[in-house]
Amino acid sequence: MTNAQVSTTEDLTVLLAMNDLTVGNEIASILAANDLKASTAGSYADALALAGCDVVVAEFGGPEGSLDGLELVEHLRIAGLEPYIVLVAVDPSHADYRRAVQLGVHDLLERPLLPEQLVAAVEAAKSGRPAEPSEATAEDSATLELILAAHPRAAEAAARDLISWAVRCEITPAARARIGSAVAEIVTNSVDAGATTIEVEATLSERQLQVEVRDDGPGFDTAAVLAEASVDASTGLGRAQALCEEMQIASEFGAGTAVQLRFGITVLEFDEPHRIDLSDLDFLASGTSKELLATLQEDPSAPVILSPALAVVAGRLLVGPDPRRTLQAALWS
Repeated sequence: MTNAQVSTTEDLTVLLAMNDLTVGNEIASILAANDLKASTAGSYADALALAGCDVVVAEFGGPEGSLDGLELVEHLRIAGLEPYIVLVAVDPSHADYRRAVQLGVHDLLERPLLPEQLVAAVEAAKSGRPAEPSEATAEDSATLELILAAHPRAAEAAARDLISWAVRCEITPAARARIGSAVAEIVTNSVDAGATTIEVEATLSERQLQVEVRDDGPGFDTAAVLAEASVDASTGLGRAQALCEEMQIASEFGAGTAVQLRFGITVLEFDEPHRIDLSDLDFLASGTSKELLATLQEDPSAPVILSPALAVVAGRLLVGPDPRRTLQAALWS
């Protein structure tokens, strides 16, 4: 590809360094629809020649010998250039994120790209800050990241921090117990294996929680270990597998281990025709209380399952406030 002239706008100039020029043109079209003009480059030479722009959107990874975004960033840094860098990757690993941060990359987006995310990432260069999560992302998911030293109480610390976060995410007690217990097993395995650092990342979306535990330990033969763990609940991995819906392990000798756990999360449904089970809740939120009262007032014999503590709460809600107690509180105030 021959060098092209960077198109300028009142706000930003953008360079797209992509291996597939078709993808580059699609991204340019998305930016153009939002009044952002961009030039494209399909080689290191072209990219460096055009790198005087404000923002570089580069593709991370690809076939051997192709234009790699992180290597391009290194070339830019060596040349003394400091554009705002947005990398685009397919399923980036934690190591990819770490290297990107070390090189001063400002934002890393996953493909397939959402147009609004791409535009927000580019326009964030105006303030020099990474783009804020889109409204849909903020509503639909939540993430927790922990970094732990591999000490004897690391498993307990990880489980407690994860459960505390799960409480804030309104995950029910039974699910929290499964999640905390499974993660404690995995972290204990990492400590026993000789890891020095353990990272835990949890991502919550509708009806599902995914937890990944990574360590820098010596690694192991996953095929042999999984064959044993899948049938033997006396092992830590076997117990963790029993507590989650799905478990995947990636490990290499000398390269550490990553364990992914997937948990199904129960969602409260008041229109369930068979029964309403609230026994797994710590407390009744305002909306839950209203729906419960409406259900019981309409049908006092409705099949509602409550823990003893919640049964007391429901009983007092049905009776309502004591007028004398309300009056005394008012007088005291």
